Amino acid sequence: MNPKIAIVILNWNGYKDTSECIISLQKITYDNYQIVVVDNGSDAEEFNKLKNNLPNVRVLRSDVNLGFTGGNNLGIKNSLEEKADYILLLNNDTIAETNFIEPLLEVFERNPNVGIAAPQINYFTEPKKIWTEGGIISKIRGSGFAYSERYDDGKIIDDIEVTFVSGCCMLIKKEVFEKVGVFDDNFFLYVEDADLCYRTTQSGYKIIVSHNSKIYHKVSSSTKENLSLLPLYYVTRNRLYFASKSFSFIFILTLFYISFSMLIKIIYWLLNDNSKNVSIILKAFKDFFNKEMGKSNSIRFK
Repeated sequence: MNPKIAIVILNWNGYKDTSECIISLQKITYDNYQIVVVDNGSDAEEFNKLKNNLPNVRVLRSDVNLGFTGGNNLGIKNSLEEKADYILLLNNDTIAETNFIEPLLEVFERNPNVGIAAPQINYFTEPKKIWTEGGIISKIRGSGFAYSERYDDGKIIDDIEVTFVSGCCMLIKKEVFEKVGVFDDNFFLYVEDADLCYRTTQSGYKIIVSHNSKIYHKVSSSTKENLSLLPLYYVTRNRLYFASKSFSFIFILTLFYISFSMLIKIIYWLLNDNSKNVSIILKAFKDFFNKEMGKSNSIRFK
């Protein structure tokens, strides 16, 4: 068995990271794969660099930024049309070990009920420190939360079943998308991976992390610099949306938990003259209750 894998990488004005990621992929030991780069509304010059400088890579173009959800959905749908057996969603700010694919495929071979397999993800700048090795979905907190910050001592660790893996890297069986659908565009950015994981497990599939598969993450290259307000807005709004969508029977508890935790932060920010963060939180709550989801016109990318 040598299933066809489509590796979908989202790019938004991140040519340096994207090209470094692809260079690492071109050294992997698995051979039946196609790299699909979705250029998510980058500058025209950036798109031309992707088209001209990355051989054997399929480059798709969106004229506008579709977010993590829409950009990946474009790549997923194209890959399904091209008859991929598995789709690997991979952040562009990652570097892969040469043999990271095979252990993930072995997870599926050992258990036909697995829908998603993911590697252990370590920090790129601190290679022995684990950024995530899967995690759990918290209904009360309205999101997925990763097991992290452990140091990798090199010991062999068995695969573990989890309920959440980061969208940074997940290998997904095609039938999962056929059964549960693609990402929910209402999220646009953040928490969409928790939603997909939850829908996957609710449909009877397992999610497994293989510690024999490793990649290295540069962590938040796509939203760094002066974009700190962007994750604050989307994470807050989308946690409320995810909880109301998936756990409506206890949503009042989630609403209380998130509201109380944000109230504490608001008091801290007001005491430290940080009114911007306060206004962003209030905007997130307002947009959720007004059902203004997807891309926000008031919270912009740089």
